Amino acid sequence: MLIELHIDNFAIINHLELEFSPGLVTFTGETGAGKSIILDAIEMLLGGKADPGFIRSGVDRAQVEGEFHLTSVVRPQVQAILEREDLMDDPHRITLAREIRREGRSTARLNGRAVNSSLLREVGAYLVDIHGQSEHLSLLNVRQHVHLLDRYADTSARLQQYGELYRKLMTVRRDLENLR
Repeated sequence: MLIELHIDNFAIINHLELEFSPGLVTFTGETGAGKSIILDAIEMLLGGKADPGFIRSGVDRAQVEGEFHLTSVVRPQVQAILEREDLMDDPHRITLAREIRREGRSTARLNGRAVNSSLLREVGAYLVDIHGQSEHLSLLNVRQHVHLLDRYADTSARLQQYGELYRKLMTVRRDLENLR
């Protein structure tokens, strides 16, 4: 769950800080109010395209940073990625950041450490699901079907138990093979 969002020099946004509470978050407003710009910033934060055209006029760089609470539904999957990449800090929170510079360079950070944007995309797939007019829904992404079903059925505890049992079984199997 996104709990804080900081946007600096992104499109028409000079500086914006948002804090979110649990539950449904809906942005409403008139055309041109900036709703889609906030969504563009979030998409970039989650590993989307970092186009220098997003940088506010008159400045050299734009920055977006978000802090997320890892709910029990997504925690096992995100922690597995963080452990694989040696990026685990707080098991309940994660911070993503993205900066783009006028000359075209961009940097991505996960928990304060430099990463590539594909890792942000991998982690971001578990953190946010944006639904908007003419947006592709995650339901159309075949690779996400099993994860969506697992999230809906809240199987994280059972999957973790299964993983532990499987690792024990593989250890016993290896030990038996070594005895032969």
